[in-house]
Amino acid sequence: MKKVLNKILHIVVDVLIIAILIISVFILTVALTARNSEGVPNVFGKAPIGVLTDSMKGDKPDDFNKGDMLICDVVGDKVSAKYKVGDVVTFAADIDGNGERDYVTHRIYKINKDGNMLTKGDNNDTYDQDKNNQTVFPEILNTDVLAVYHGTKINGLGGVLNYLQTPNGFFLWILLPMIIFFLYQAVRVVINAMAYSKEKGMMKAQEAMEKAGLTEEQKQKAIAEYLAAQNGEIPAEAAEKSEPEAAVEVEKQPEPEVSEKTDDSDNTEDA
Repeated sequence: MKKVLNKILHIVVDVLIIAILIISVFILTVALTARNSEGVPNVFGKAPIGVLTDSMKGDKPDDFNKGDMLICDVVGDKVSAKYKVGDVVTFAADIDGNGERDYVTHRIYKINKDGNMLTKGDNNDTYDQDKNNQTVFPEILNTDVLAVYHGTKINGLGGVLNYLQTPNGFFLWILLPMIIFFLYQAVRVVINAMAYSKEKGMMKAQEAMEKAGLTEEQKQKAIAEYLAAQNGEIPAEAAEKSEPEAAVEVEKQPEPEVSEKTDDSDNTEDA
């Protein structure tokens, strides 16, 4: 029963480790490609993007909510790319005014004659480029579009993705489990090496016994003594001999012969 539970535990641990490794590789890929030439994470032509606001919350088929993860198509040739009103595109802009550019995924609502595009969130009242309402983002061109969204998303996973890309999230949920995994594997390697060494020693001992022509009883006794020595135990016979009172046999000395003394006094005769 114990062996079965240990086997199940090893399987569960291995599955968790594999899952963590897969997630780790995914997060590392996203992090390393987040600032590539296209400007968005690029995983085999797809850009996983976490939604930061509810600006596109609505009832249209391609609307989405804060915390969702969008699977967008990375734009390859930006110059020749053509877009139309109604397309949902991703571009970079300074949302918080802190000088850092974040990803914005909004719908194209208008294309000017000069080709500049005006975008707006379906849940917003004004264009992103509304000059009368303190323009937040400039008008965008074809070359500003980084990716196109076609409706593929995973609900709620965007928030997790965004958190895992922070230093704390990456350390707690990616780096730390990987460190534990490597330590666990190192312990398993040591245990397996010890088991292999023990098994190899048993094989050599059995070969030696076969060559010595021992009886089955002698073989079993030799194996028991070998296993006890490997486990740091003392065989029962050796333990008995190690005890002074039980092990030391006191030799009985022969008792000295007692000779009877005879009265050798001379008898005198009356003269």
